[in-house]
Amino acid sequence: NCWTEQTTLWYKVSMTPIPDSDSDRPLDPAVMLALLESQQDEVRRRLAAFVPWILGAWGVAWSVGFGLLWLIDGARPAVSVPLPIAAVVFTALIAGAIVVAALLGARSGRGIRSAPDARFTGTVFGVVGGGWFLSAGAFASALVVNGMDSALLNLYYPTMSGLIVGFMYALAGGIWRIPAAIALGGWVVVVSLAAPFVGYPHHYLVFAFAGGLVFLLAAVVTKLRPHIAGGARG
Repeated sequence: NCWTEQTTLWYKVSMTPIPDSDSDRPLDPAVMLALLESQQDEVRRRLAAFVPWILGAWGVAWSVGFGLLWLIDGARPAVSVPLPIAAVVFTALIAGAIVVAALLGARSGRGIRSAPDARFTGTVFGVVGGGWFLSAGAFASALVVNGMDSALLNLYYPTMSGLIVGFMYALAGGIWRIPAAIALGGWVVVVSLAAPFVGYPHHYLVFAFAGGLVFLLAAVVTKLRPHIAGGARG
């Protein structure tokens, strides 16, 4: 994206006459560099403005969703949320977070023409992520067919999903040079690996607090300090 913006701006600058007697003289290189950096910063600010809302959506989905799953059995006999209600609400929250992320992601890129390489990278990243989740589901089905206790799926699905999300965040941070995304992804991986050792149903609390609340904290931090989500220059 930055390369495309730089190329476009170089073209516009080179085609814009200087309003003085030396109109044929090109702009000073320092002025051109300043214009390029200003344009890059504007693009970064525009993209980073949506990051807190995306992180906030995931934070709510994890905190409330996994909290409800814990309430199925975790607070018996005092409180118990019926399984169908908890499952439906959890699914709706995750689906809502996906929709919010997709809509805001599309809106943030409106009017910004990406370079072909950047579009290709983004497309492959999205397809691989979707394939990852589908593969994890198919693998779980194969384990059940081969004798795995279906109760273990309560541990398998959130753990595998968390690992996928964590590694995707870290990978995205590496590709687009956003250290904060790498750190967040690494934390989600750690949480996902630690939670199963707590056992059912309290592993859901680990995901809700150590995972969901960290997403919410990241949303607040990126709102107050947008440059953290903007990535490195270049």
